[in-house]
Amino acid sequence: MAAPALISRKPLSARFKRWLEGSGWYALLILFALATALPLIWTGLMSVRENSSNLFHKNAPPELLPYPGVIGWGEGYRDAQQSGSYDVSEDEATGSLPAGQWTDYGPTWEERFQGTILEGYTFPATTQNYYKVSTDVPIARYFANSLIVAISVVILNVITCSLAAYPLAKLHFKGRRVVFSVILGTLVFPPQLLFIPLYVMAVKVFHFDDTFWSLILPFSTSAFGIFLLRQIYQGIPDELLEAARLDGATEFGIWWRVLLPLIKPGVATLAIITFVDSWNAFLWPLLMMSDRNKFTLPLGLSYLRGFFSGDIRTVAAGIVIATVPMIIFFLVFQKQFVRGLSGAVKG
Repeated sequence: MAAPALISRKPLSARFKRWLEGSGWYALLILFALATALPLIWTGLMSVRENSSNLFHKNAPPELLPYPGVIGWGEGYRDAQQSGSYDVSEDEATGSLPAGQWTDYGPTWEERFQGTILEGYTFPATTQNYYKVSTDVPIARYFANSLIVAISVVILNVITCSLAAYPLAKLHFKGRRVVFSVILGTLVFPPQLLFIPLYVMAVKVFHFDDTFWSLILPFSTSAFGIFLLRQIYQGIPDELLEAARLDGATEFGIWWRVLLPLIKPGVATLAIITFVDSWNAFLWPLLMMSDRNKFTLPLGLSYLRGFFSGDIRTVAAGIVIATVPMIIFFLVFQKQFVRGLSGAVKG
């Protein structure tokens, strides 16, 4: 009889490498994304809790799944908790009956989860914490101030960085490499090191203290933005520029009509990075602003903590309000952001 053929098995390292090349990287990236998003998820859950700010209890499953509880806006939250609803319009409002509209959906949703495996993991969610932020802190004004500053900084950065990167990438002149090396050298120094001379110039020379100009002009350009756009410019063929010059285009016309339309992904990348940095800025606005009506959102949220004496749920609601615009801004320009970074790496 013929001996049975031996079944050849691949070594464990080869099978692991094959799994890693296929679905393994996706699994690792998903775990990394969840770990990165965990603080934001925790903050979002805190912002909609009614009473306790603790998601984890001893000898009980974690409460991670919110369902509609007391939802609404205005006054009458406590009345809605007791009676199930509160509905008083602006026309019907009086001294004893302030305007507000609240509905308690908790009992209905609680019945749906009773007896299911998810019952211990759920908790009623409310919009009360967001209403507290809107009434006790001028969050709308802080939001508008941050929006004005961030958009202005983005526009100025796109214009100045794209103009400065063009000659460094496409024009040949003496000292070009030296100028570019000096610009890159400024990236070595932390931004906080420049705050002392910037503060002296803004307050003593230009008298920009307590104005939006002090938050916009010092950050109207950046060495990183010049470096990023220069790398993208270098990936554009010089023949396009020569053809435009033969047609009689000026250097400014080449920049405006030829180069800018071709580097839209890079511009979007610079806009996202600049917007996030300006939106999250805290130390510089703290140094320059004393008028609370001109506070930016991060600076206003720092006073939010003092208002509520450590009310984590309300502070979490303010953080969510400050984070949502950055997420929206990134989602709108997501494709351009990825293309811009890939173009910079190739350049």
